[in-house]
Amino acid sequence: MNAVTGWLLWSHRMASEYGGMTGREFAAAARERGIPLSETEVSRTENGENDVAVSAIGKYERMLWMPPGTLSAPLRSAAREAPHARGAEKLATLRSVPKSLSARQDVVDDFYRRYLDDEQFTGSDWLTLIDAITYGEPSLLPDALAAQWIRTLLDECMRAVNPAYFPRFEALSTVAEHDHYATHLLAATRDLTSVQGASGAMEAWSVVGDIRAPEVIDLLLAELPSVPAERFFFHAAALNTPIHRGRLSHAQQQIVADHLADRLSTWSLKSYEPIAALAAELPEALGEPILRRIDTDVHPLSRLTGRRARHDVSAEVSAYTHAAMSRTWPDHPTGSVLPELLRLIVNSERFGIRHHAATLIYCSPFAAAICAEAAEICTTGRDPITRQLATYLMSRLATPDNDEALRLLLKNKASTSLVINTLTAMAHAGVLTEWDDLKPFLQDAACRYTGIYAAGITHHPDLYSDEATGDQATWWREKRGGVWV
Repeated sequence: MNAVTGWLLWSHRMASEYGGMTGREFAAAARERGIPLSETEVSRTENGENDVAVSAIGKYERMLWMPPGTLSAPLRSAAREAPHARGAEKLATLRSVPKSLSARQDVVDDFYRRYLDDEQFTGSDWLTLIDAITYGEPSLLPDALAAQWIRTLLDECMRAVNPAYFPRFEALSTVAEHDHYATHLLAATRDLTSVQGASGAMEAWSVVGDIRAPEVIDLLLAELPSVPAERFFFHAAALNTPIHRGRLSHAQQQIVADHLADRLSTWSLKSYEPIAALAAELPEALGEPILRRIDTDVHPLSRLTGRRARHDVSAEVSAYTHAAMSRTWPDHPTGSVLPELLRLIVNSERFGIRHHAATLIYCSPFAAAICAEAAEICTTGRDPITRQLATYLMSRLATPDNDEALRLLLKNKASTSLVINTLTAMAHAGVLTEWDDLKPFLQDAACRYTGIYAAGITHHPDLYSDEATGDQATWWREKRGGVWV
């Protein structure tokens, strides 16, 4: 995490107007703007070999005209996912507000005034508020108001997109680790995800996995047998984190493994990813037999997550790294961070690790270049698994700069999976316009869910067409689009 932090801050400085400056010159420029950044902080942070000066992250955000949390939120989330990595502990405790009671009270008071004025809050606003109310005791809010705000935050996060999503998700994870406020989060999750047609349920249940209370794990395990197949991914997302962090006993892990084995025999959905994602987090002796059964009894492409025997990813990592470097500038002096993040993604052994590695690359200046390369490999990769993983990478890293490549890919129609992921990528990249006809996707049974999602999150005119029917379309019409800031 030290190296990742250094790489992310360094790469953004290189992409900015300060890219040609030395560390000393950059620090001097910061001080001229009233930002107390020292040359030592720059050197220590960008080097990434020792403990990062975490206080420098917020200063970089200010220098680069980024809202608070733009870089720190994804770094905090990644540190929470990899708590034993060097530098993770300090990053996980980083907050966007001072710890003093008066400073935190000022944040809450300002938020409340804006709330009374019916202002719309940004992801940075939410992260700052949650940091203020969870950073120490006593509580700064009436409990009923805290519950209401946490519910609103979750509702927004369930339909937030990329830069709007990352700080909101980190804010909710911070809530989940607060023993008292976590109860409000669990209640809001059950309520909001029970609505027919609701989008973002997996994101909501993923945050539930950050709740530390043992009774929540016991409850999730007790409910496993009664969860229907179409909602099992949500439950798996909630259990993924506590298994990954070693919070389940061996007996509890065995319960999960036995249940997954039983569920394989009655599984009714085409994708086995919900089962595979959970199996991949179990100890190898428990999880590997389940992954093998999926590969042999169904098909290797029916899952994305989990170890792959004899699948060498060095060629893909090299191709993506070369694309990023050839279209930008030479990599960080260590030369290892970007290839390592790419390896974590295309190895795809762990659901959470893959997600956070992709998020960190998306938050870097390299996303568009790597997405463009992935768009090529989606159809030209040497084998189906390589193409499948390239499709995931393309869908996660898409930016407005990839508009033309995504449109060409959508016309390819090599597979339904490629169409679904490309349409999702275009929606998240914000490149769909009112002139794009989404009705063919709404009429196609295989693409209908994604078509309504794309129309909903972009608040596309076709969301109000005769083809947009059902609970999902109704939910999106009531929400009036996604959350983008």
